[in-house]
Order: sequence, then C-alpha cells, then structure tokens
Amino acid sequence: MKLLYRFHRWISAICALFFLLLCLTGLPLIFSGDIYRWNEVDERPSFGELSYQELWSGATAGLARIASEMPERDVDVISTDTERGVLLYSLTWQEENGTARRARVAYAPVQDELVPWRGTHVKSPALASFMGTMHNLHLKMSMGRSGMIFLTVMCFLSFLSIVGGILLYPFFMRQRLFGGTRGGMSAGNFFDWHNFLGMITAVWAGLMTLSGVAIAAYIIGHGSYRADVEAALPVDIHNQEPIAYEEMISYAADHFPTQRLLYLANVREDEPAVMTLTDEGHPSMFRGQEVYLIRTEEGLTHITQPMPRWLTLCDSLRTLHLYNHDTMPLKLIWAVLDMLTIVVIVSGFAGWFQRHRRKKEIPPVLTDGTRPITAMWSMPALFALLSIIGMTAPLSYAETGDSIGTVAWGCCLLLMIYLWQRG
Repeated sequence: MKLLYRFHRWISAICALFFLLLCLTGLPLIFSGDIYRWNEVDERPSFGELSYQELWSGATAGLARIASEMPERDVDVISTDTERGVLLYSLTWQEENGTARRARVAYAPVQDELVPWRGTHVKSPALASFMGTMHNLHLKMSMGRSGMIFLTVMCFLSFLSIVGGILLYPFFMRQRLFGGTRGGMSAGNFFDWHNFLGMITAVWAGLMTLSGVAIAAYIIGHGSYRADVEAALPVDIHNQEPIAYEEMISYAADHFPTQRLLYLANVREDEPAVMTLTDEGHPSMFRGQEVYLIRTEEGLTHITQPMPRWLTLCDSLRTLHLYNHDTMPLKLIWAVLDMLTIVVIVSGFAGWFQRHRRKKEIPPVLTDGTRPITAMWSMPALFALLSIIGMTAPLSYAETGDSIGTVAWGCCLLLMIYLWQRG
C-alpha cells in the first residue's frame, strides 16, 4: 500500500499543474458554442436537419447556382453540415490587385437558397481571441504538435493518478465518515475534502482524461494514417481530364455505398481529387477514410487504405468528451464538476504543504462502529453509477437522454451536499 501511495503522490505531483491547466482552460470551453454564437454579428443560417444523402443529392444544383451567380469564383472544397441542412462551398478567387481571397457560402438544397455562411466580424474581438487562446492551450499548450503530445502524456498520467486515488480510498478512509470534514486550515481538513470530492468526481474526471487522451491520439494518428495513404500515391500525377464533383459523388455512391460522404476537394490536374468518407464500421466519425481519385486512360481509379481499428476506438471515446452536455443545465453541471475537480487538485497540494508545516491536527470525523468493506464503498459506488448514467444517457434517447443525464447529475450534487452537511 505504501508503494501505491508513493505512486499516487509522485504521479500527481508531476501532472497536477497540467491537469489544473486542462480544468481551467476547459471551463470556458464548456460554453464555447454559446459564446461563439453570441459573439457572431451575423448568425449562421440554419434550415433544419437533413441526411447526408439528401444534402449530396442537391450538390449539383448548388454548383449550378454558384456558376451562374459567381462565375469568377472557383469551388475547391465541398463539405456538409447536416444539423443546419446545408452544403458548404469553399470559394477562391483573385481580386483585381492580384490578392487571393477565400470565402464560404452555404446552399440549402430543399429551399434552393444560396446564402453567406459566416461573417468575419464579431461583437468582441477580445472575447474571440480569449476563446481561441483557451482552445489552443487546452489542446496544444500553444506549442503545436509537440505541445499536444506532451499534454497527452500528462493527461494519461492524470488518469493514472485518479485510478491510484480510487485504489487508495479504503486505506485513507478506514473508519472515517464519507463526507466528514474537520474544518480549519489543517492538512487533515484539506485531505478530507480531497478524498471526499475526489471520489465524487472520479468517474467524470477519469472519463474526461481518458477521452482527452483518445482525442489527441486520434488527431495525431489520423495525420499518420493520411501520410501512409499519400505515400502510396504515384510520384507523377496527371489526370487525363479534370474530375468533376458530380463524378466524385457518383463514384462514392458506387464504390463505397455503406459509407457517408463528408468532404470533397478538387484541385489541379497534377494532384489527386480527395474524398473523405466515414469509416465503414463507425459512420458517426467526424474524420474518416481518405480516398484519392486519379483519372487514368482507363478511367477513374482510387487509392485508399482502411482506417486502423484503434482510431475507431479513439473516436468512439470522443463523444464522452464533447457531445454529452449539449443543454444549458448539463453545461452548468459540468462547470460545477470542473470546479470541484479544481478543488480536488488544489486541496491535495494544500494538504501536502500544510502537513509539512506540522500544524496541530483536529481528529477526523469517524463513523459509529465497525463498517464492512461493502458499506465503505456504498456511497462511492452510488456516485459512480449516477456519474456513468450522467455521462452516457445524453448520448442516446435524444431529448429524453439529456433529461435523464441532468437528473442523474442533479442527484449526485444533492447527495454530495447532504453528505457534507451530515459530516
């Protein structure tokens, strides 16, 4: 047990400041979507949710509208936004002074409407800059790829620290009352809070660190996967004829009928056209299989590789980090959980610092009588169950799942307050 304690203490000492950085930068990012929408001068258009098939069936009509209304602009990328029911066309052109310009327009196939996608003006440039900085710090420590790799290692060490704390729980608690705090500024009181809130937030913090590692591994791994596919391309590429977007859409439907089409890019004759498809076994991926198209004398041919299975696993964990707190009540609860995790980190440091000052300790709050091991774990197990429901329910059952998740997290917080008052 002493070895496990040393492991937990030193791993925590190594990664705690970086875990604290993730919590502090992640706090405003919980509300990033709401902040970005409020800060926009021109709200992005929305025409109702459509399927990928419905969107791509209107791609030709969108191209025709652009060719008719903006003949001097070239379309180099087409992507989708299913939630808003639009195809996004990336346009490039040159001004009279030779300056290259780029913009995006949205096309709603059902309404046959072509509208600007997003303005460049915001209400508060300082707020936009702040949110960009928070995102960059949270993902890469503002250090690019090397910062992302380093922060991923720290995130994994944080996960190990959390697991170590869970394993040490019965050793620390023994006959102590779960939720009992001594008060004052002694090391014992800080450790009481550290143990109590640590077990309440253990599942949330553990899944956040694990899914954070998975997101970073996916981004890094997908870049390596694309490099492997590109390495198989011919050295000299010369398309016999330009590849039209309509051909690419038809080719994807014929050769990859079980996969959704996410992205099209059509470039010069000496480069391949690019299609991005969802993974065949995991259609919800936001980045998927890369397919490169080349027109030879025999016709269109493609070069690709299946995505590694471990990338699919990493992507499946991404939903636990990003897509299970869409409603404002859930966002507020996540903000509370984030702040409680910050308290766990700070109280651990404070307890360690105060203990070395050798201040007089108040006796811990003890339970009445001897408890079996099952009773010691009953409350942490209940918090873990409610946390798992709160994390997973919003990912299914549509609005009902959000309500179930909110109730589960609400029960967690109310039970926490009750146990603290009792102790």
